[in-house]
Amino acid sequence: MIETLTKTSMGLLFLASVPVGGDPSLWANWGLAGMVVGYTLYRDWQREKRMSEAIERHEEWVRGTLVGALERNSVAMERVVERLDKDAKAT
Repeated sequence: MIETLTKTSMGLLFLASVPVGGDPSLWANWGLAGMVVGYTLYRDWQREKRMSEAIERHEEWVRGTLVGALERNSVAMERVVERLDKDAKAT
């Protein structure tokens, strides 16, 4: 949701900065404002890319950690069940 909103707002900002009529010579008239918009778009794009990579790494770590914990818990529960079955047969 947030990623979609960010990309949409960046796209709208880019569309707002495009000269009316598509005349490339009008880009020169934007001057500092055009540079600010361009820099903002570039900076946000780079931030989104870094954050996506960081989130991916974090999700992989969480997934790996949880799978390991579930496997260990499954083995422990199997041992408990075996022990309970053994105790129930002994009585």
